[in-house]
Amino acid sequence: MEILQKFTAVGLEDIGKANFMNRVDTKFPLRSEVLWKKILPEIIDDYYIVEIGGLHYMEYKTVYFDTPDNMFFTAHHNGKLDRYKVRKRMYVDTKTSFLEVKHKNNKGKTKKKRIEMQTDLFEILPEEYEFLSKHIPYNPETLKPVIENHFHRITLVKKDMGERCTIDCELGFSDSKNGHETKSFAMVELKHEAGAPKSPLQNTLFKYGVHKSGFSKYCMGRVLNGQQGLKTNLFREKLRMLQKRLNNAL
Repeated sequence: MEILQKFTAVGLEDIGKANFMNRVDTKFPLRSEVLWKKILPEIIDDYYIVEIGGLHYMEYKTVYFDTPDNMFFTAHHNGKLDRYKVRKRMYVDTKTSFLEVKHKNNKGKTKKKRIEMQTDLFEILPEEYEFLSKHIPYNPETLKPVIENHFHRITLVKKDMGERCTIDCELGFSDSKNGHETKSFAMVELKHEAGAPKSPLQNTLFKYGVHKSGFSKYCMGRVLNGQQGLKTNLFREKLRMLQKRLNNAL
């Protein structure tokens, strides 16, 4: 963690400048030891680190919901573009929580809507149905919690505000029957304008053989926990590829 203290810190209000009209999100899974020992030390001079309440390493907890027939999961597995995710997320360190809907439209763009909430992460209350009814084409009363994940996040922003980056570490998943921890695995996600030249972080990732790969914490958590009744063949193949690439980091 000492490496994080070497970055120049900025607040959330400062990174609002890093907004992109035509944003591209790219994910890079890698081993934690590569992140801490090789990647981060080489980009200290190029990126700010976001600081909230004096903290750079923030804890998150998220509960995902799905329909009784797992329509959200199946749509993602089948590569359907017009798809949804519903989740409740707690920012543990700031004690704030949100009910969120993510919608990936038929043009491949992802939009997120959310409202702050004070309720339990594992239930959707009647007063939250109205919000969900506006943003998903399903009856919100049928949604049920299916997987919980937890992780710690680092947020970086390129000093010219041309790129934002989130780095999720210590991912864990649990449901009513099983749990799965991935302590030696991390996920870097870059957010930048389409067509932008490769950044210092991208070049450093490539230097150490870290390649991009689509990865859904929601879907992979359900597969790793061995949940029954799910169509998982495509995700299992992706997991095998990731395990080989990461030397069984999962």
